[in-house]
Amino acid sequence: MHNVLIFGGTFDPIHQGHLLTAIAIQKHFNFEQVIFLPCKIPLLKNNATASAQQRLEMLTLAIDEQDAAYHFKTDARELERKTPSYMVTTLEDLRRQWTDDRSITLLMGIDTFYQIPQWHKWQKLLTLCHLLVIDRPGVTLEMPDEIPSLLKSHSTNDVSRIKHTRNGLILRYNAGHYDLSSCAIREKLVAGVDVSEELPPVIVDYIAQNRLYRTI
Repeated sequence: MHNVLIFGGTFDPIHQGHLLTAIAIQKHFNFEQVIFLPCKIPLLKNNATASAQQRLEMLTLAIDEQDAAYHFKTDARELERKTPSYMVTTLEDLRRQWTDDRSITLLMGIDTFYQIPQWHKWQKLLTLCHLLVIDRPGVTLEMPDEIPSLLKSHSTNDVSRIKHTRNGLILRYNAGHYDLSSCAIREKLVAGVDVSEELPPVIVDYIAQNRLYRTI
């Protein structure tokens, strides 16, 4: 069975934490493809600072530098959509595009997972994909009422089931702890703090050339 991992996010900008997480996952799971999916309108976050085109350009530059063996690619469909970025809509689009019953796994951090009950048509998610939930050591969050029953019904520790079944499972995985966030990086850039260790060099150059994140 074909399998693919979807890594959605604002990527404003993409940073080493994003890339190191994706690399760690690929070394463990070896998905046939990892698709980085930038969203157009981050509904549960503050508005993006860079334009959609700039975020896509940065993402593409960073992905192009990675080892081809990781099978990373970008998908701009949410940026091209005229409506807000609903993940259910995107997954339905992908299911229509891929006529086979391939395994689709959606990657998210534990904090995003706990926000799922706020998502548009969230109950449909597991009819369309699996969830790979990244644990974040040291992060303490209040669990919404809907989450325990969701985990009880759908949790698995079997990696092979994630890759060889179509949808419906939740697997939690520790991909490493990278204490980085795009928001914090933007604030450092505004303050003139060096972030060269937190961003790929090609992104540092792009931000400087385009004078991004000078104000928020």
